[in-house]
Amino acid sequence: MKKNYLQIGPYSAIGGVSVHIKRLSDLLKDHYNFSFIDESPLLTNQEVYNLRRINVFEYIRLINNAEIIHIHSGIWWLRCLHIFVGFLFRKKIIVTIHSLSNLTTSFSVRLTRKFLLLTSNVVVVNNEISKKLKIKKSVVAHAFIPPNIEREEKLPLEILNILQQNKFKKIIINNAFKLVLHNNEDLYGLDLLINVAREIKREKQNYKIIFIVASMDKKLNLFDFYSKIIKEETLDKIITLIPYPVSFVRLMIESDLVVRATNTDGDALTVREALYLKRPIIASDATNRPEGAILFKNRNSEDLFLKIRDTLNKEEKTTTKKHIPITDRNTFIELYRSIIS
Repeated sequence: MKKNYLQIGPYSAIGGVSVHIKRLSDLLKDHYNFSFIDESPLLTNQEVYNLRRINVFEYIRLINNAEIIHIHSGIWWLRCLHIFVGFLFRKKIIVTIHSLSNLTTSFSVRLTRKFLLLTSNVVVVNNEISKKLKIKKSVVAHAFIPPNIEREEKLPLEILNILQQNKFKKIIINNAFKLVLHNNEDLYGLDLLINVAREIKREKQNYKIIFIVASMDKKLNLFDFYSKIIKEETLDKIITLIPYPVSFVRLMIESDLVVRATNTDGDALTVREALYLKRPIIASDATNRPEGAILFKNRNSEDLFLKIRDTLNKEEKTTTKKHIPITDRNTFIELYRSIIS
């Protein structure tokens, strides 16, 4: 009989943690019955209970019905709350810490460390998190789970048309959850890619950049700001901004090069997916990157362009396109079942 497995985290959000939660449930669906508590800020998914609906009875019901609770919260105090409630109900508790972004004070680190003592297992996506939290019983396992290509949504017609119109060009892709600032700089580096587009235009390189922006931030409104620059400088044929989410996995399969130009990062899913799909991946050196990633100097668009040009000049489009690897899902099933047991 399958055990009831509750996952708590940003289920409906657009980002690496959401992808991880969904892929983990797909990976282990033959072994466990899954339910979810969504922490996403937008109440878009009616089928999954969202914590922001503030229905305490539904929250308690889901906790009580679960035998295993797996917490992916990015907000440290919410993580502690879920651990405490799960502990009160005598549940097996597993926590995955995907980044240190919300653990910025000594108080949050100390309290997190104490609450983690109540769990059965702690998974961290890199050694940096393990060292900061000083968790003795932690398992270091990056968050990447291979995609099930068949379950990935088809690319929209607009994207297919762009690819068709640029079929004789090298396709460069980048993505962002939303355009925001970090330390008063563009977090995802769209400004860097616009500088790259200027160099592509100047050198008359046969490249096309597709930049996906999955959601809009109306306060900063950087999308319109950058769109205006692209239009005024007639960079439209070189770089296209897409203001909605697409299957980045499917877009990677159709691309020649993936760029991750963030000025800070965790264990970026984009980088590992590109390596898995055997796409060249150029990433900023803002953090440690997996072996195989090509690094450029953080916030340096000149170095980024040189790395792009050097990489694409070495790549033969016809030999790298359309590669879809065969996934050994059993390896990942065994890994996570050993973590859960």
